Amino acid sequence: MIRRNYILAWAQMSSPYLTGRKSEILLVLPVVRELAQDILDPSEFGEAERISSMLAGSRKQKMEAIYYLMKIAKPPPKRPLYYAQMEMKGLPLYTRDAIRYLGDYIDLLVKAMAFERTGDQRCKKCSLGTNLRILSPKKYLISQGLLDRLRRYNSFLYQPGKHDFSLPHGRSHRFTSKEVVYTAFITMKLADDIRKHSQLAAKVSLNQVELGDV
Repeated sequence: MIRRNYILAWAQMSSPYLTGRKSEILLVLPVVRELAQDILDPSEFGEAERISSMLAGSRKQKMEAIYYLMKIAKPPPKRPLYYAQMEMKGLPLYTRDAIRYLGDYIDLLVKAMAFERTGDQRCKKCSLGTNLRILSPKKYLISQGLLDRLRRYNSFLYQPGKHDFSLPHGRSHRFTSKEVVYTAFITMKLADDIRKHSQLAAKVSLNQVELGDV
């Protein structure tokens, strides 16, 4: 059903003139590429490259690439992954909100992990950056590597997705569709790592519990 609805929506909005600058589709900032290479294994990185290239291809290839990304980011939890899926329908032109909603998913899981480890109710309201500063690896027994990757994710993707409206040199968009693809792969890989560190984050991710009810 989701694929059928997506195809109908695409047919209604699709136009050869609504693709942005095709020359920008495969651009990616070095810090984002480095983050992807650090977090993804070679096969995952190669798949991200393939999907990115499809978004620069024919209409059929774009449709298949978007459907693939929507499967990667499928709920649960409905919020915010459903919203991320809906924004992916606008690729390769519309990019920012897909990154923002993917980041909201990581933010939600880190809130759950921080609250579980600290017992501090304020963690449920803290920003991603604040919770990452609170989570001392030694005190709360969380991998330093995971925290470092999450800080880079926050700095290079999530915060810019919410707050940075400047344009990198030579671009008409703050983010490219390739950066959305990288973010989707990175997000789901980081989410797996967070769930391994936190039973509450795993339950929140599966909609077994609402963070606000804990």
